[in-house]
Amino acid sequence: MKKFWKYFFGTFKQGKFLLATFLTNAVLMSIVTVLANLLDTPELTYLNAFLAINYFGTMISFGVSQSTSIFVNQNISSKYRVRQYTSAGFYLSVTALCIFECILIAFPQFMMETLGDFVPNDYTFYYIMCIYLFLTGVSNYMQDMLQALQKYKIEFVCEIMPIVVTIIGFVVLYFAGIYYLNYIAIVYIVSGLVSVTLAAVSLFKDKKFKINIFSKLTVRFTKRQWTIMLTNFFTEVIWQIGYFATSMFLLRLNDGIFNTYAYLENVLDIFNGFLFGYICVTCVRIARCLGRNQFKKAGQHAKYSLIGTVIIWAGYFIVSLLLIYPLAIGANNEYFNLMFYAVPCYAFIHLVRFLAWNFSSYMLRLGGKGKGLLIVEIVSSIYLFVMCILVQYLPINIFLAYGVILVPDLIKLVVCLIIYKRKKWMANINDDPKALRNKVKCVIFDFDDTLYYGINWHFWYRTVGQWFDNHFSNMSFDEKKALLKKYGVRYKKKDFCMADEVLCHILIDLEGSSDPWLDYRDGMEMDPAEKKGRAVPKREIQKFAKLGKLYIVSNSRLTNIQKTAAFYKIDLTIFEHIYNNEIKTKDTSKEGLFLKIMEENGLKPENVLVIGDSKNHDIKPAKKLKMNYFRCKNGFTYNEVID
Repeated sequence: MKKFWKYFFGTFKQGKFLLATFLTNAVLMSIVTVLANLLDTPELTYLNAFLAINYFGTMISFGVSQSTSIFVNQNISSKYRVRQYTSAGFYLSVTALCIFECILIAFPQFMMETLGDFVPNDYTFYYIMCIYLFLTGVSNYMQDMLQALQKYKIEFVCEIMPIVVTIIGFVVLYFAGIYYLNYIAIVYIVSGLVSVTLAAVSLFKDKKFKINIFSKLTVRFTKRQWTIMLTNFFTEVIWQIGYFATSMFLLRLNDGIFNTYAYLENVLDIFNGFLFGYICVTCVRIARCLGRNQFKKAGQHAKYSLIGTVIIWAGYFIVSLLLIYPLAIGANNEYFNLMFYAVPCYAFIHLVRFLAWNFSSYMLRLGGKGKGLLIVEIVSSIYLFVMCILVQYLPINIFLAYGVILVPDLIKLVVCLIIYKRKKWMANINDDPKALRNKVKCVIFDFDDTLYYGINWHFWYRTVGQWFDNHFSNMSFDEKKALLKKYGVRYKKKDFCMADEVLCHILIDLEGSSDPWLDYRDGMEMDPAEKKGRAVPKREIQKFAKLGKLYIVSNSRLTNIQKTAAFYKIDLTIFEHIYNNEIKTKDTSKEGLFLKIMEENGLKPENVLVIGDSKNHDIKPAKKLKMNYFRCKNGFTYNEVID
């Protein structure tokens, strides 16, 4: 137990700024609530109705960030992959939020009058607040990423500063005498912009990762990763729908029971913050253990988190007994009497919920085993909406009410226990057999402008043109111009450029062989154009060797490849074999050589990865044969290709 208590208090110590965020947030939001209450009753109702809708928007980004944080922490040792997964989650969040925004804008009456049960005079405030909803969704995602990276201190600032801005805005408007709803909407937008800016700058300024959320995406999610992403996303959204149905059921059953439940939710919500902070830190630890295949250690973290959850709940129950009754004395007799029955029922419900949250929200999803949980959430929401319809036939009884809303949580807990005991949740996402790193058994590289890059091709093509001029010096200008026109080349006496591939085709057609140019090329010294180039580092090429055999397939002669490799210090011994067309024929496609490599090694197209710069010579044949391919520009890295 000594190790456990060290772990327990160490977890809170590590997440102290996370807990401070929840506490400060609760206090400041209370101030915002007081300031909002200064509005006229209809305006206040309008504001509260939209803020309730806004919660659905935050659930969208939270659902995506839950998955992204798993990908980030199981790959925390790779800066590139952390950046790419974070950016991918950002784009997915923005896409989902845009879809939600379109629904809000298209059906304002349904959202406010049908769901919100409120009829506004006009929808100006509604449309302005739609912008705020989008901003909060985006900022919430980025703040969740700061949490995933354990940047709790920075996240504290990003969370609290926008609320401070909101309070200042409310106060300024109140004392300026322009305390109107549309102006308050603008205050919310300003706070949203502050939140987005702070979070984006914090991610980009991070010393270790320097995450630019707008960076170009090269990462491709596997089927398993998409499953994790979508199950997390829909589970959070459907959970929120179920929570809404729970409130509807209690409200329709009895005002007193609903108010008691809502009162307990508000007064004891701080414990939810403690639990969330505790599990958030634990989740990061478990994810990083799974990413390193430290399954025994991950299981130990999971076990300790369960014990810690029960301890937090015990404190929750004791405090509720000590505080709830005295706080309720000032209420009416009916409300006070209900507390004697409500508190034990409510505490028991939260024991089940705390344990289910621990399993479902943070541990089971780490290995991508969230489908069962999603099904349970769907069934739970349907069940709660059915109870909303049948509520008129039920007796008004607090034990019955709490028993009805406990059923889905009990089912969820049982399902989670079964999956947890089987230990199928312990999985490294990178071990997915369908991931590229686990499929590829052979890597084929182009040579020119792939293994080395950055040379001045314009200078090189001019050299080729000059050789053409000298070789066909017996031709007149008009004859040369007419000849080159057939090959799609514009002929100019000054600064004449031509690709050597075209020159080889001309020589083959006119003289039957391209050897005169190829022999001349082999005897050339390294020209200034090539001296400006750079080679892909040897350490990056060697990383591909752990996937399987490495080959070079090029349209250059072997002698030229060897000369260039020596100049750039490219170690050709790393490669199994070098295949080359030597452009002796018009057929410069590498399709035949790709097929030859597959036949010699008994490989399927899905087992081969082609890396090259040419769309026609490298990518098209690879695509035709259904191989994996990566088109490079100015070099490449192992992580960039594989991810």
